[in-house]
Amino acid sequence: MDFPKEEVGKRIRILRKSRGFTADDLAKKIGVSQSMISQIERGLVSPSLDTLWKMSHCLKLPISAFFEEDNQQHVTVFRENERFELKKMRPNITYQPLSPSNGKEISLFKLILDPGETLDNPLMFHMGEECGYVLSGTIRVTVDGQSYELHQGDSIYFDSNLPHNFVNVSPTISTAIWAMTHPFETFLNPTRIHK
Repeated sequence: MDFPKEEVGKRIRILRKSRGFTADDLAKKIGVSQSMISQIERGLVSPSLDTLWKMSHCLKLPISAFFEEDNQQHVTVFRENERFELKKMRPNITYQPLSPSNGKEISLFKLILDPGETLDNPLMFHMGEECGYVLSGTIRVTVDGQSYELHQGDSIYFDSNLPHNFVNVSPTISTAIWAMTHPFETFLNPTRIHK
């Protein structure tokens, strides 16, 4: 039986994106070229066991994750001490996924916002809908030019295709639970509109 390099390559690409890594990021971390990552993900070459091990260590996944079918689990439990964090999109916002990262219609995650606004906080838009519930602090959500100040216990819903961003206007960290109705990979690659 031949090594299923096309299926494994696709799975690596999905998992890499779900962790917020570009192909170049992953290549640098595991010591291979970006073109090698591209060839692996396109199913043109089979990754060595050493490369798979380094990828699994970098992405904080068991090697078996590269061989699992996307939708084989009907129930997924996320333990608090097993969560990973993403800080790729905005430097002052941390995203903690609370649901599976691929092949699902809803993405749920926790937002952790540092106080204040940064220079790199562009308006963004992407497919889908989203809603959020503020757990602590005060978050200013701007949607299509209109700003809404949300306090603990407040919630908001909007179409994600409208330009939007988030700012913590509290003096301390603010947190919220957020949900989106689109695959998590799209969330990781939104269109950015610089103000």
